[in-house]
Amino acid sequence: MFSGFVRCADCGEKLYYCTTNYFEKRQDHFVCSNYRSNTGSCSAHFIRAVVLEEGVLKHLQLVAFCISNYEDAFRKALGAKRDAEARKEMSGKRRTLQKSENRIAELDRLFKRIYEDMVAGRLSEARFQMLSDDYEKEQTQLRERIAVLTKEISEQEDQADNVDRFIRTVKKYLCLTELTPVILNDLVKAVYVHAPDKSSGHRVQDVDISYNYIGILPASLLNDLINGTAA
Repeated sequence: MFSGFVRCADCGEKLYYCTTNYFEKRQDHFVCSNYRSNTGSCSAHFIRAVVLEEGVLKHLQLVAFCISNYEDAFRKALGAKRDAEARKEMSGKRRTLQKSENRIAELDRLFKRIYEDMVAGRLSEARFQMLSDDYEKEQTQLRERIAVLTKEISEQEDQADNVDRFIRTVKKYLCLTELTPVILNDLVKAVYVHAPDKSSGHRVQDVDISYNYIGILPASLLNDLINGTAA
């Protein structure tokens, strides 16, 4: 069910599903592809499938509970989290976009000027060709950057709509008792598994769930909502 969803939190590569007829079903597990291929680039990000499923189900149930009982607080807390992170980023992207557009206009003026200089004999044809090629290359790069920035800005401006979409989707599963591939596809974009920590003498392993529309939603934020301490 989780194939294609699970990734290593450190290297970003997929975790492969491992099963065998020689062991019990509860021993089926996921392991980082970078570790399994013996490249030495990642540690043993290993998690049993049953543990992963139980953890994701509990987190989904917590999300559903918060939306069912604290929808306004959930929306406000998530909005505050997004605003704090996105406001500065959005402003920077808009400044970069404006600079890129201004530079394209400037390059158009420069191209016209060097063309006039060539026609008037103040600039050789070879020099004109070299400069015009440089200007055209820079304009192409700027237009590509503008396209990316415009898309990213549009997506961030749609963030409020994304929160609404997420809430509407979760409301279909308020009485969630088991996890299915349909529910997983509907709600989850990816699951990131961290390397286990045994420093306390016990095996502790963090798992981050990236949801469709809103990204990673920490359990701490949900618990704060329940306890009435969320911002």
